[in-house]
Amino acid sequence: MNFYSIKTHVNIHDVDYNGIAKTSSILSYIQSAAQAQLNDNGMSYEQLRERSRAFLLSRLKLEVLKPLRAYTPLTAITYPCDSRGYSFLRCYALECDGETVARAISAWALVDTNTKSLVRVDNFNLGLPTLPRGDLVLEHMRMPSSLVDIGGYGVHYGDVDQNRHMNNTKYPDMYSNFLPLNNKMIRSITINYSNEAGIGDKLRVQRAQENGFFYFRTMRSDGKINSEAQIELMDI
Repeated sequence: MNFYSIKTHVNIHDVDYNGIAKTSSILSYIQSAAQAQLNDNGMSYEQLRERSRAFLLSRLKLEVLKPLRAYTPLTAITYPCDSRGYSFLRCYALECDGETVARAISAWALVDTNTKSLVRVDNFNLGLPTLPRGDLVLEHMRMPSSLVDIGGYGVHYGDVDQNRHMNNTKYPDMYSNFLPLNNKMIRSITINYSNEAGIGDKLRVQRAQENGFFYFRTMRSDGKINSEAQIELMDI
């Protein structure tokens, strides 16, 4: 198969108070593999910027199949999926000793940074082999009407990347501040990224619990939706 992979491991600094890898750490492993593939093929962040192009994550779904503890050796696997329209799909997996321990799918938008318009898949030659997506799909997420305000979150130094916006891998950490995670872990998470949150932004956090899932919506101070998420927990 024409997938791309890198070797990594769970660093001791990547685990939470339960001693397992944080969801944000897992996202960083798989996205590091994706970025390495782009870098190796002339599409680093800087090279894309020179072409007035930038990839923005719009949706993501991650499933974690077992808890990952410190020093666990991992292989991060990624590949672009067959895509169309304005969504560039990418699949991921984490393997340990040949066993799949996590998997994900994401949809990215490609933006012309000069015109702020979206670029269609068929108008950008990614130059990478694509594979059919697996059985993990990005379903439409229906948010419940029972969402209530549960607090606020200030976007700070540790959240942002060089764009000065909250990095997409940091969103699970934000939600986790409002989850009962003692002896539990995030089994699955689906995130819709709507509008970026900049450093210093104050987000209003809403939450609901229905049908075995926690739902989150974060709102910017200008009233725009920042993100929406559906999260399933499991016992460790």
